[in-house]
Amino acid sequence: MHQPKILIVDDDENNRLVLSDALEGEHYTLLHAANGSDALKVAEKEAPDLILLDVVMAGLDGITTLRKLKEQEKTRHIPVIMITVLKSDAHISMCLDEGAIDYIPKPFTNLVVRARARAAIRAHSPAFQRALHAKPHGKVIGLIGAKGGVGTTTVAVNVALALVIKKYSVVLAELRSDRGTVASQLGVIPWINLGSLLDSKTPEEINRFSLGKCLITHKTGLQLLLAPHNMNEPKEIAPQQSENIVKELAGLADYTLLDLPFHPSAATKTALQHSNFIVLVLEPESSSVTGAQAMLHRLQSWGITGNSIGALVVKHAPVTNPMKLGQLRSGLNCKIIGMVPPDPDLCMLALQTGSPGVISQPESNFAVALSELASRLTADQVAALTF
Repeated sequence: MHQPKILIVDDDENNRLVLSDALEGEHYTLLHAANGSDALKVAEKEAPDLILLDVVMAGLDGITTLRKLKEQEKTRHIPVIMITVLKSDAHISMCLDEGAIDYIPKPFTNLVVRARARAAIRAHSPAFQRALHAKPHGKVIGLIGAKGGVGTTTVAVNVALALVIKKYSVVLAELRSDRGTVASQLGVIPWINLGSLLDSKTPEEINRFSLGKCLITHKTGLQLLLAPHNMNEPKEIAPQQSENIVKELAGLADYTLLDLPFHPSAATKTALQHSNFIVLVLEPESSSVTGAQAMLHRLQSWGITGNSIGALVVKHAPVTNPMKLGQLRSGLNCKIIGMVPPDPDLCMLALQTGSPGVISQPESNFAVALSELASRLTADQVAALTF
């Protein structure tokens, strides 16, 4: 596997060490140059995936170095992020006009450096560029609960990881207007999320490139589009935004899984109408079945019927008198595509450690059931359970 190379350019050795420390543990090969002239030589020889370039340097300053990088055939394609104490609009505009893709103002935090570096390398990788210009090809799977608290997000996280384990490229997107729980289940910091996309982009500006810059890469390779994380300012998703997000994400991965809220909204309706398959998550008890029936009726009113819907029965916790499979079948007007046994201890451990069951205990009945569901969802036609 290619390990990205980052060239750090600064005439102050301490500054180079600070940037190196910020990127520690990110699995990069770090290269160094103490001036602009050396940076040009190293860039031409090593072809780094990213250059972090200080603006104020003795001799060949950062802006001049940037110009020369963009003039040379071998280096003009390399993304450059400027590191600068100059924060005026004029200086920032100059950096971007000369070809830098971004800038990091001093003083900076390690989190910002890592985030900007990851986003730049991902957005300019050959795989991402191919996806950017390719037609949508991936399968979109919407997951929605019959009611709240049935474990829809847990299912979405584990199925997404099971697909990654099976060597598929996968995006897991929380299409919610307020805080979700995917980040906590996976132990990631939601430093960038759907809120930043909705804040800055009109529906027409939501494309694969803008979405790619908002994705967080989990250590497994799973790509995450997380819900907004400011509870005081929920970010409502417009139907056209929802449609563009779903359509564009479909071109970035083999599978896009949508973790959707159970309460009806125009955005959820649009997302489900553009999904290839819908997993309706419910528990084997009467109130959940009633909620599932109402959801199926709502889906039908939205023009979604037939083989594009499957029910997943999750025994979220031990139920005193769970409904039998026959009762569930007679109460639901859709096929049942899976049954997940209860394992509250494993689910609690997963939340505490940020390591979902399909990773931490892949041999458990809980993980096996969700892995089998992932395999079932990859078929052209998702089959119903036969027992």
